[in-house]
Amino acid sequence: MNASHLTRHLAQQLTQQLALSRPPSILRLFCAALALLLLFSSGCSSVRLVYGHLDWWMDRNLNKYLDLDGAQEDLLSLRVDEFHRWHRQTQLPRYAAYLESLAADVDSPDANLKKLKHIEDQVDTFWHSSVVMLSDLLLPLVIQLDDQQIDRLEENVREEREESLKKWEKSKRKREKEFRKQAERWLGDLTPEQDAMIDHQVATTTFDPKRRDAQRQLWAKQFIGTLRSKPEGYESQLREMLINPQSLWPEDYRKMQEQLRAQARSLAGDVLKSTTPEQRAHLKSSLLDYASDFRILAAQEH
Repeated sequence: MNASHLTRHLAQQLTQQLALSRPPSILRLFCAALALLLLFSSGCSSVRLVYGHLDWWMDRNLNKYLDLDGAQEDLLSLRVDEFHRWHRQTQLPRYAAYLESLAADVDSPDANLKKLKHIEDQVDTFWHSSVVMLSDLLLPLVIQLDDQQIDRLEENVREEREESLKKWEKSKRKREKEFRKQAERWLGDLTPEQDAMIDHQVATTTFDPKRRDAQRQLWAKQFIGTLRSKPEGYESQLREMLINPQSLWPEDYRKMQEQLRAQARSLAGDVLKSTTPEQRAHLKSSLLDYASDFRILAAQEH
């Protein structure tokens, strides 16, 4: 069980499915950034520095994405502050405690797939908690958008989706380098055996970005259409689409995502079983450093 964030990194760099398979919604935009900034920062001091400015970043980017008027901007700022305060006080201690528990198990040789799946599920639970909170805070603002603002939102979603597809198709080599970089961040220098494992997995894993793009397009069409037409019960429908976008996945797309996750867990298990004492010490130190930073942040005033 010494694999929480290594597993997360391996899964993300291999499949991009934790962020990129999710629809390009205004609420998930911040949650994705939050995960990236907290979990993928280059160093622990960077986590503290960046987290202190998350409310500013969120306010600025969501406002730009939504094209709000003055009163709506004020409401957004209040909701952003509330979310940031909630996340700092309630979620960061959970992250810290979990990282500390994983650090205590670093020397355990058991890294079976069942335990890795449990870790993946826990990280998903952390993600879900933030998505639910943010959805409930911001959805009342979203449903206030007028027709012109909805048109702008639709255009922003389309542009973001198209740009994401272009980056995916052009950045395979960059993703491979980032994959290895994240593994080295948590384990230190990789062994030739581990390098070979990663090379093999990257070479044999297939992912169709156009299928992902089609699914994101379907989600956006459903969300924007519901927001625009406002049928009976539309607020609960919008909330469900934000919190559980997988409800719109067809069975073949769901199976593809499950297969990609299973492949990532398999690779993570193989790498972890092959770790050296020096790599395990490096991993333990990194986990505890991040846990310490999260506790420091949680104790600070908003």
